[in-house]
Amino acid sequence: MEKTPKQQTGRVNYVWVLAGGYLLYLAFRLVRGVVIGDTSLPVVAVLSAAAFAAAGAFLLWREWQAYRFAQAHKDDPATWNDDLAAELSREEGGPGLPPEADSETEDAP
Repeated sequence: MEKTPKQQTGRVNYVWVLAGGYLLYLAFRLVRGVVIGDTSLPVVAVLSAAAFAAAGAFLLWREWQAYRFAQAHKDDPATWNDDLAAELSREEGGPGLPPEADSETEDAP
């Protein structure tokens, strides 16, 4: 059974942003619980908050980088991903991939 390729819509990026924001919210709530004395395990709460904050910040940073890349390359589809850029470069007579990458794709005798 062959899968049909689907056009990517970018909706998954919204989910990543929401997940990152929620992780930062959880980190805030954990730290707030420690500050007001509402937790019985402050060390665990602080360590968990640090982990949640780091993961949330990473998700938001990653999506910010993807957004900036998309804005910079909005009008140039050839640069949307490396595979497409290499293919278009070869069609136009450009250098394509580096020689070591080309040798991997050629059939061995």
